[in-house]
Amino acid sequence: MGGRLARRIMVKRMKRALIATLYNEADNVARWWDCLMQQTVKPDEIAIVDGGSNDGTWEKLQALAKTCPVPLKLEQRRCNIAAGRNRAIALTEAEIIASNDAGSFPAPEWFGEITRPLMADEHLDLVGGRSILLLENEFQKLMASFEGAEATPQPGIPHGSSRNIAYRRQAWAAVGGYPEWLTLTAEDALFNFQLQRIGKTFGYNPQAIVYWAGRRNEAEYFQMLYHYGYGSAEAGLFSKNYRVHFAVALFPPLLLFSKRGLAHFRLRYLRNAASARGWLAGMLRRHPAPADWRRVDGIYLSPEALRRLASGSGPKI
Repeated sequence: MGGRLARRIMVKRMKRALIATLYNEADNVARWWDCLMQQTVKPDEIAIVDGGSNDGTWEKLQALAKTCPVPLKLEQRRCNIAAGRNRAIALTEAEIIASNDAGSFPAPEWFGEITRPLMADEHLDLVGGRSILLLENEFQKLMASFEGAEATPQPGIPHGSSRNIAYRRQAWAAVGGYPEWLTLTAEDALFNFQLQRIGKTFGYNPQAIVYWAGRRNEAEYFQMLYHYGYGSAEAGLFSKNYRVHFAVALFPPLLLFSKRGLAHFRLRYLRNAASARGWLAGMLRRHPAPADWRRVDGIYLSPEALRRLASGSGPKI
């Protein structure tokens, strides 16, 4: 009886923070801020890092922040996404961190739902939510028609884009935070894979919904795929998938063997080519992992993660 009461008291006292990064989101920042302010469960604190916007985002955010009903810290610094996330977390004190990005619009119940499983289960370390693509123009509708409007968890792959994720502060610290040596993307994927490798437990709550503003046209879409390919190569992840993209880029008729055959052939080819170009560029020009990082079972691990493994906190090396 005493143990249950102590756990209930601990849960009630456990603080929750919302952290976010943004860069050049002048067109979306007011809409995004409204979504944060409409949360039915308010965070105990909010920290937002602007990665060096030069389109008026920072000025708009500062003006909007005057309406914030909870403790808020804003900071602008020239940095990549991983460094921005780490800095935002460092600006908070909460035990539970919920992460979102400008351009990804949380439903009103999102903050309460993404953090609720962590409040209820002390053995859970990370929770991913449901991200749904906004279909606001014809191009986005076309993308959804053959890619799907939302990502679903896949067996063996730790789910949780950092646009819609929550985790314990101690889990973040256990792997040394997000990997800042990566140029731009794949920081959340490598973060998740490291947590999985050291034995952290993952959950999924489909009630924690974030609406994601997909790319508005082909140019933006192909640029995104290029960056994803580059980041994946740099992080050493998903190489099998990118080898397939590369093969298709070299020999387009391979697309005819897919279920879609000739449907949207040009767009599908350019999609594969953009991914392959990014992956190849990442392989050739990538930042090497720091000298104190080590690859274990195909996953780059930070010094902190390696110490966890060596101390018996996760599967043995």
